[in-house]
Amino acid sequence: MKKYIYILAMSVAFFSCSEDDITFRPYNSVSESIVLTNLTDLENMVVGAYSYMIKNGGAGGYGQEFIIDTEVMTDNLILKEQGRQSNANGFRLISVPSSTHFDYFNSANRASLLASRVINEIDVAPPSAQRDNVEGQARFIRALNQFDLVRIYSKIPTQSTDANASLGMPYLDKYDPFSKPTRLTVAESYQKIVEDLLIASNKIGTTNTLASGKASRAAVYALLSRVYLYMGDYAKVIQYGNLAVSGATVCPRSSFVGLWDDVNSAGVLFKLRIEQVDGSTPGVAFSQTTTAGIRSEYVAQKNVFDLFQTTDIRKSAYFVTSAYSGQTYNHIIKYNGRLTGNPNIVDIKVLRVEEVYLNMAEAQYRLNGGGLTELNAVRAQRYSGFVSPNETGQALLNAILLERRLELAFEMDRFFTLKRLGLEMSRNATEGDYANGGGTKVEASALTIPAGSFKWQLPIPQSEIDLNSNLKQNPGY
Repeated sequence: MKKYIYILAMSVAFFSCSEDDITFRPYNSVSESIVLTNLTDLENMVVGAYSYMIKNGGAGGYGQEFIIDTEVMTDNLILKEQGRQSNANGFRLISVPSSTHFDYFNSANRASLLASRVINEIDVAPPSAQRDNVEGQARFIRALNQFDLVRIYSKIPTQSTDANASLGMPYLDKYDPFSKPTRLTVAESYQKIVEDLLIASNKIGTTNTLASGKASRAAVYALLSRVYLYMGDYAKVIQYGNLAVSGATVCPRSSFVGLWDDVNSAGVLFKLRIEQVDGSTPGVAFSQTTTAGIRSEYVAQKNVFDLFQTTDIRKSAYFVTSAYSGQTYNHIIKYNGRLTGNPNIVDIKVLRVEEVYLNMAEAQYRLNGGGLTELNAVRAQRYSGFVSPNETGQALLNAILLERRLELAFEMDRFFTLKRLGLEMSRNATEGDYANGGGTKVEASALTIPAGSFKWQLPIPQSEIDLNSNLKQNPGY
């Protein structure tokens, strides 16, 4: 690992501005040997950890790569022939350790290491509610990044019967940039994630706001509901899901388009704020706006576009069907940017109320065949004139999973949903990239990831193994 960790932090100290003024502007580079002496130092390092989640010297992290890399291996997207062919190896399912399409490992590790340093050195500040809040945020950051790593590179507990005993990931709970940790089991990895989140839920501040860029207690509860869903502990999904949505509401239909333009943050429990100065453009991985129209990297096949009913507000929020270079495509506009400012810059919505309701709907179904109430909480705000079909049995489970796909489309969920359910990823073989189903079709070798395939666990980048000889590569690579 490099001698210096570059962190993005505030342009001014926390105590010299209001929460609404906090940004992630670069302000310096910090040697690993820097001495943390007070609460302000710790708080600045937490902001640096948040910043690593957005961008790590390039496009890594949630700022771009995590958004697209989790989608290109799914049946939600098709590579557009006239695009730049970016992330094409991921779409074609040919990632290898020396050339993996998933550029996330380093970003997550850096964020985790900074968070761990804060936790390890928290005693430089005297006990206070403020100190607890800093530690709570650091534990949330570490848990979220370590969870992302283990769900990307390891099996998910509900994926198969052998998952819990299989290779998990190292848990970076000690700050040592030169250590060479070994991989835990999946069960051990998830246990450490839950431990961090439970501590965070008790320590994190109760007044943290989205505007401040700080995680709230509701965000911790929401992440717990997600983690427990992956673990198959459905009672805990409901327990922490109810805590997460207490006092919160599903984004109203009337606000939904504006949510993706950053006009509002309705229903958002945690987001990563991206400013013009950050230089991160999440939407570029999907498309670029040119004088000739939208030039997309990836578009929705007709069969995916048609899943969204005409009465569904998400259809206009997520797609624009328009021509580029003489052909018409279903462009994805979820990350096209705000109404003003540079294109492709938009906040990353990491945790939303709607996901929590869908987590609880699935958990209720698996516990007792229920879940309709939670499902309808989302559907009632997405379809005009919605009337519940009152599904039961398998039809209800199908409806819950369909709604999850529609609500969280292009939002870092589809790959993991298929993976945790132990399902096959199967793309449409007959439709191409044009809006009418014509155009270039998916290559035969890229049509499926069979259930149980080693490809569900991405290859550990060879560069990381070169740095850590104890980091065992995933089977199949």
